[in-house]
Amino acid sequence: MNKMQVLIIDDDKDTANFFRLVLELVGFECEIVNSAKHALARLAASQPDLILLDMRLGLEIGGEDILYQIRSNPRLDRTRVIIITAYPTMAEPVSNLADLILLKPVDVEQLRTLTSRLMLRNTGTKRIEFRDPVTDLYNREFFVTRIEHAFERFRRFKDFMFALLVYEIQASPVSADAPALEDYDPLLRFVSERLRRCFRPTDTIARLSGEQFASLHEDLKQPGDIHILQKRLRERLTDPYEIDNHQYSLHFSTGAVLNSPKFATSQEMLERAVQAMTQARERGVDELEIVQLDD
Repeated sequence: MNKMQVLIIDDDKDTANFFRLVLELVGFECEIVNSAKHALARLAASQPDLILLDMRLGLEIGGEDILYQIRSNPRLDRTRVIIITAYPTMAEPVSNLADLILLKPVDVEQLRTLTSRLMLRNTGTKRIEFRDPVTDLYNREFFVTRIEHAFERFRRFKDFMFALLVYEIQASPVSADAPALEDYDPLLRFVSERLRRCFRPTDTIARLSGEQFASLHEDLKQPGDIHILQKRLRERLTDPYEIDNHQYSLHFSTGAVLNSPKFATSQEMLERAVQAMTQARERGVDELEIVQLDD
């Protein structure tokens, strides 16, 4: 009989090794990753039965971000997640997404007993629908939640920089004999695939509504990175698309905003980015409008 596969995500190596020792005595097969980025890479290639997740992972992506990634992935529907934290308030907002929450320091017998019982329970999936049904990108609800988490992270770490981009696409026939698009769904799916190749795995890409998309880019190095992101969009999205043997060119208008203490809420950031996108669209296709708060 195959052993249960456990992925331990904790940046404290001693703690992670302790968890592995306890769970291997129970009969689990354990793997350790000590950073959020390595955890995301491992989850993209594996399907563990159980995940032990520390909520604080240094200055990287938080444990709540990884938990949202897990619960929005259909492939991990049956994966159980135990949150390990010394800060109960950090786990409260995502407690409905976890199967179990354990507070540090974790007792050996407690960990051994509870994990064994958890894996024997025949419970349903905990996945919450965060995906847009047409493009399989994140939907607006999830995207707003991710902005809120980035906003809170900025409040804790003042050198943390992130950008929010909102863009709206417009398609036009390349040749005169090509009909105007009546069904945009195939085009939206093409766009979503290209968007995934534009950005990093840690970037959050969403379809907000209609032909409007957005992306959240965390851990930027400098404000000028916004122009790099816009260049990637222009290079990857503007190649012609072929639908039903007809080619269509794609144009887009982009609004961008950097985090700033002048924003009172994350919702205000999103609204300002949408306004900037509208201003860019009024100026013409393939334009970029950046919100400048210091003007």
